[in-house]
Amino acid sequence: MIKVLLEQAHPLEQRPTITLAAGTWAAVLGVVSGMACVSVRLFFRLLQRVFVKHTGLLPEAAASVSPMRRFLTPVLGALGAMTVLWAVRRWSRAGPFEDYVEAVRFQEGHIAFMPTLWRTLSSAFSVATGAAIGREGSMIQFATAVTSWVGKRSPLPAIPLSRQVAYGAAAAVGAAYQAPIAGVFFAAEIVLGEWVWAEVPRLALASVAGWLTSRTLLTSGPLFPVPEVFRLSPEMLWAILLAILLGVAAPLYHLMLRSFRFARRLPFALLWAGLTVGALSLVRPAVWGNGDLALIETLKTTPGIWSITCLLILRLAATALCVGAGTVGGVFTPTLFAGAAAGLIAGHLLHVAQPALFAVIGVSVFLSAVTHAPWMSTFMAVELTGQWHLFPYLLAGNVLSWKVSRSLSSRSLYAIATVEPAG
Repeated sequence: MIKVLLEQAHPLEQRPTITLAAGTWAAVLGVVSGMACVSVRLFFRLLQRVFVKHTGLLPEAAASVSPMRRFLTPVLGALGAMTVLWAVRRWSRAGPFEDYVEAVRFQEGHIAFMPTLWRTLSSAFSVATGAAIGREGSMIQFATAVTSWVGKRSPLPAIPLSRQVAYGAAAAVGAAYQAPIAGVFFAAEIVLGEWVWAEVPRLALASVAGWLTSRTLLTSGPLFPVPEVFRLSPEMLWAILLAILLGVAAPLYHLMLRSFRFARRLPFALLWAGLTVGALSLVRPAVWGNGDLALIETLKTTPGIWSITCLLILRLAATALCVGAGTVGGVFTPTLFAGAAAGLIAGHLLHVAQPALFAVIGVSVFLSAVTHAPWMSTFMAVELTGQWHLFPYLLAGNVLSWKVSRSLSSRSLYAIATVEPAG
């Protein structure tokens, strides 16, 4: 239909017709990407139900089972994930895997579908059984692979495939995190790596379409709402120091993730990651999963300094080993928790009246520091928490933490987090 419109358009009407068709196609890709995200999430839930008889938050599932089962479940998931990767390497001719950021920047948007499909299946075993890794990374990767496949058959060949995959990435972030504005800036700052103002309307159409698709089929509203209304006071000046400190911490966070890559050389590396998660979850069930429940509790109940410090250390160790061993998934949500925990710890140490406010600030400034994407991080923080009145203050802190982090290291999270999976 879009192609027919272009062919029938009068020469004087060609440009507005192309603009309309391109916007329509971006929205179509947004729906496709959103449905791909929803499909992956539902599959993760199904597999989680098979393993733990629970479809809610993974730490709640961990707390509901016996200690022995809590220990063994991540191990069984690691065995399943490892078996999938081993079988693919032995028998599949799927070809090399392309990360979506690298595909957009260096491969003109070409993402082979089958390698992504197999990695998503491997990720499903890990995610459904409590691996301390982000499920959204696999959701976004799969959605962009589907977008690339559809984009190669686009009726609008004038739109580069790399741009179409960027539309899919924007929609996937909007769908996965219920954050359509952040999805636009994620695509611009991280995926494209540059501001292309002509693409912003189409990125917005795609992101909103993906968000609406997920909202309709799954859930709606902020993922981590903070009901408290924060009062702005002179105590917020301490946020400047927090932004600087987390800007300094970001390269150390990168170094920690890289330093655990030695685990890839271990025999049955994914199995060791599963054993670690299982063992640490015996101390705190919240070690299971991507850190969503830990983030909710940090923002809503403001746990004490020793409790949150203990959980932060356990989760950092579990996530770093999972990433180092090559577990397929992302680190976006675990990074959100790390920022919130660091902010809450700072709030307790400074004896501020509203430590949860510093948890929200920590989410934002640490994400900005590790991703080098201050605008995306600002919108992500306010869309996730619903604290829109903090926007200008978070943006200022994000720019500061980004500048500090970038002055220390040019590496961003998406430049180091892509590793080949262990077998």
